[in-house]
Amino acid sequence: MVMNSKERTLAALKGLEPDRVPIYVTVVAELAEALARMIGIAPDPCDAYLTNRISHAALLTALGNDVVGIGATAPPGRGTSTLPDGCRVDEWGFVYRSVAHPFGTYDEIVGRPLAGITTSRDLAHYDLPDPSARGRFDVAAEHAARYGQTHALLGVIECTVFEMAWNLVGLEPFLIDMALGKDYVGELLDRVADYSIDVGLALLDLGADMMLTGDDLGMDIGPMISPRMWRRYLKPRLQRVFDAYRAASPDVILAYHTCGSVLPFLDELIEMGMEVLNPIQVTARGMDSAMLKRKYGRRIAFCGGVDQRHVLPYGTPGDVEREVRQRLSDLGPGGGYVLAPTHDIQADTPASNVLALFEAAKQWGRYPLSDNLLQEEPPTAA
Repeated sequence: MVMNSKERTLAALKGLEPDRVPIYVTVVAELAEALARMIGIAPDPCDAYLTNRISHAALLTALGNDVVGIGATAPPGRGTSTLPDGCRVDEWGFVYRSVAHPFGTYDEIVGRPLAGITTSRDLAHYDLPDPSARGRFDVAAEHAARYGQTHALLGVIECTVFEMAWNLVGLEPFLIDMALGKDYVGELLDRVADYSIDVGLALLDLGADMMLTGDDLGMDIGPMISPRMWRRYLKPRLQRVFDAYRAASPDVILAYHTCGSVLPFLDELIEMGMEVLNPIQVTARGMDSAMLKRKYGRRIAFCGGVDQRHVLPYGTPGDVEREVRQRLSDLGPGGGYVLAPTHDIQADTPASNVLALFEAAKQWGRYPLSDNLLQEEPPTAA
């Protein structure tokens, strides 16, 4: 039975085998422009802190995305502006400079609104953006109206507690201040969690089927924060976010994003209510996709796994096809998988490799998956 994108994704995330494995790909603006030139659908960037997760819906659904991200955007009159020195500043107070790298232009944060904070008195002078500002959810409402009946709507609240807090301050000083027990730390985390709750509840009102929360907890070699520190500062606040979403929408699917090697946190995240793990950074220590499926596949679903670090930017379309087949083989059997890259696909990735990803996912991702997925010739298109 052929399903639409919404039916397909929700079935997969409930541990069922739909007609094929659903797809959710996100790309940076430069790559979106390259794809647009190839297929003739204009990119559509959003003015938001997490812009790549919610931008280019028309372009990416035309290529094959089954999921559409919706999120808060800057309201009219509070959008990102350009400073006299060419840097840009957003409504949070982050200052960005566009820096040319070998892989493309990247917006680096060069100014943080809470840099140098030491006490709760300093925090009193800073206001987070107003989640209820007029126009905050205009774009989200437009996307929900356009795609909500046909595609799974993903409410994007990444940087839910930890990551937004440390970004406001700076990673190293915030980690030091957590260890020292500075008095502003708990208050800032509470305020960020409150913001995430308010934004998430608005997205649920618009019809979000899933909520993508998240805070990167891992590095390539292991966690960047100890489980003890996580339990002290972050777990109770994340639990409060989960509980608020679940109370507002009992059927909502709770997804959690964390890059890196994060095995020590998974059991507790599942106990808290996490139902989908993203992005499965297969290049990080211990994050073997087949092992994760064996160990956790009866308890949670997975979204991600396609290597964005090596294969997508530097491989051939044939390499991309083999990578897709590998992740389908590891994570797809029995359902519980949305195929996605391990990060927003960056500007150093050839557009042809993005097209190869979509094509391979559609060809090889049809259920029932072959027992010899890694050896067989491509199936004949229906």
